[in-house]
Amino acid sequence: MNNYEFWNKYLKKLKEVIKNMYQEHTKLQIDLHIHSNYSADGKQSIKEIIESTNKLGFDIISITDHDTLDAYNEIYEYVKNGLTKPLIIPGVEFTIDNKEYGSQCHILQLFVNPFDKEIQKNVLVNKKAMFNRSKIQFKRLEENLAIQEICKKYNIVFSYTEYIKYLEDNKLVPEYDTLCLYLINKFKSRKITTFNILNLLEKYNIKDCYSDRKKYKEIRFKKLRDKYQNIADNNYNPRFLLSMLAVREVDDDWWDKPSSGSISVNSYGQIKISELNKRFCSIWAHPSEACLQVVEKYIKVNENILGIELNIRNKYSDINKLSNILNSNNLLLTIGSDSHDNSLKFYDNKEFYSIDSKKVLDLINYKKKVR
Repeated sequence: MNNYEFWNKYLKKLKEVIKNMYQEHTKLQIDLHIHSNYSADGKQSIKEIIESTNKLGFDIISITDHDTLDAYNEIYEYVKNGLTKPLIIPGVEFTIDNKEYGSQCHILQLFVNPFDKEIQKNVLVNKKAMFNRSKIQFKRLEENLAIQEICKKYNIVFSYTEYIKYLEDNKLVPEYDTLCLYLINKFKSRKITTFNILNLLEKYNIKDCYSDRKKYKEIRFKKLRDKYQNIADNNYNPRFLLSMLAVREVDDDWWDKPSSGSISVNSYGQIKISELNKRFCSIWAHPSEACLQVVEKYIKVNENILGIELNIRNKYSDINKLSNILNSNNLLLTIGSDSHDNSLKFYDNKEFYSIDSKKVLDLINYKKKVR
């Protein structure tokens, strides 16, 4: 039966098998940060993840969807009769409200029990926060002069209530991607292309009396125009729409001027690090080099943050900065791809995912770790 007791037994068995693997192998192939289609921006099924990583020879993976454990209802069907190959460490990636880091950060939790009440509380807080973010985003759309001009001219009506119904009908969650899918359908019905929208956004940006924001968005819009060009395939591209509407670092938190209607929302009620359950092993996900000092500060006062992830997306000019923080704080290093689709482009360098098997053993024994 898919319940707390099952996953408790599963975790015990999983750890025993990993201990045996440590005895048999000096190196293990692992990826402890993978997203399935249970993440709003995930584009690969559980089946695809298991099959592709098995084919590539991975020993251990963790499926760590954004702020949800729903994937483990399906994963249960794969593990109820025994462990899979590769082994699956139950995990989740929490979005954390952290202005000091630069608005928000991400924390992975590994070896979790999906039915644990404390972790479910964290999931519920962030789920409610997602809906709250959507309300803020619809208010921002009302403040976006370009969008309002289009709506008035073409008699387009959209609302939070209708959006929630759209999510329910399509079994989706309130995320940036799903909001832009909802919007693009509205625009497409009136044959309004993403380039039409970009033209209007640029027009109103020229009139922005706040020079810092104006310059920032001008640079962003030019990059988007160069990236997507005027190609028919991008006429109704939701990713393109998302990039032009959700311009970061404007209209939010620090911005004390009238809004220009960016739907990028940093703080919307999601949990803070101090509110994160201490039941499971926490890993700081893919920290940027510029924010390593902030990461170290929080790690020093949070005993359950046991490690830092080295993500294949990370680009460090000086990897020694990360190494020094790991060593001076007696932290674990985990490896992840942050893969969201099944293109397998992040697995071109398979050596990146090969680690000393003792590091996985340290991860299992995280409760005994003392700094």
